[in-house]
Amino acid sequence: MSSTNPTRLDESVGPYEDSCPRHILDLLTPTDREHALDWRARCRANLARRSRKIEDGDRIKLAQALTFSDGHVGDEFIVVKRGRRLSFRDPATRCGYAISRFMERDWTILPVTKVHKTIFA
Repeated sequence: MSSTNPTRLDESVGPYEDSCPRHILDLLTPTDREHALDWRARCRANLARRSRKIEDGDRIKLAQALTFSDGHVGDEFIVVKRGRRLSFRDPATRCGYAISRFMERDWTILPVTKVHKTIFA
């Protein structure tokens, strides 16, 4: 029977997955290894993308248009937020859509001109 030494895994073996939790990243010691620094930067960028704020009624534009199962192709949607659950409405057709991994995608909030009610005293 031969004994084997456990292999130590660290950033130098090339982690590809970039969804490391913030609390783990915060525990890492400083490094000058280029690959490790790149991986840490990708993880932090991913965390920043997933923590963006979005509100019910926001109008968003995706960086790339999506094609849905009903054949609709779209890149602009209105956010429908119910608690933590997000769904999206097409601004023209008002049809509802689900966008998988939305918070990990590239999108921007479009400015919307809001007309406020005028009140006379």
